Amino acid sequence: MTSWTDFCALLKLHAEPVVLLEGRRSITPADAVKAVRMGRFLAEQFPAGRFRSGNAEGSDAAFAEGVAMVDPARLEVVTPYPGHRHKARVLGADYAAPCDADRLREPELLAQTVQATPGNQRLIAQYGRSGKGGAKAAYLVRDTLKVLGIEGRLVRPVAALFWVDPSDPEAGGTGHTIRVCRQNDVPVYFQDTWGAWLPDTVRASYRARQ
Repeated sequence: MTSWTDFCALLKLHAEPVVLLEGRRSITPADAVKAVRMGRFLAEQFPAGRFRSGNAEGSDAAFAEGVAMVDPARLEVVTPYPGHRHKARVLGADYAAPCDADRLREPELLAQTVQATPGNQRLIAQYGRSGKGGAKAAYLVRDTLKVLGIEGRLVRPVAALFWVDPSDPEAGGTGHTIRVCRQNDVPVYFQDTWGAWLPDTVRASYRARQ
């Protein structure tokens, strides 16, 4: 299990580290409170950091809420298409979608999406088309984009924190994003690890040791 000290050392290697914060949609109210606390804690401890999520209900929304409590301008939200969950938008956050990426990089984006979840190859072939297939493909491409970033706008994350289903951590879209992270050497941490970093279990903060 990675310690808080080791995680701080990883982020310290980067002047403006980006951390991906997301996970499963179905979480309990108590879990949501914990994710909010973690988002806020990280935003407080790393004032130069930026935090990225996927605009989904559950874990994504809870982490984002915590970051926004500190500074919504440091929250990056990647959506499958412009206007996604518009009513849940965080004022001041930076929103992006796959359509904002350079079209020349689209082949890499789609290739990495298929590489992470080969069973969805036929589905990804419908990306950019209308209908249910195209819509589902957009969600997976969005998940890949969260990791690959957008040149000149969204840099690749240096770490990713996930709230997963312990019985099946790599299920669904969360699992897809985890696999894309591993393809790109982005360290991933689940709640059994990052949960031990919260203030009530960490005696000295990162900033206090600088």
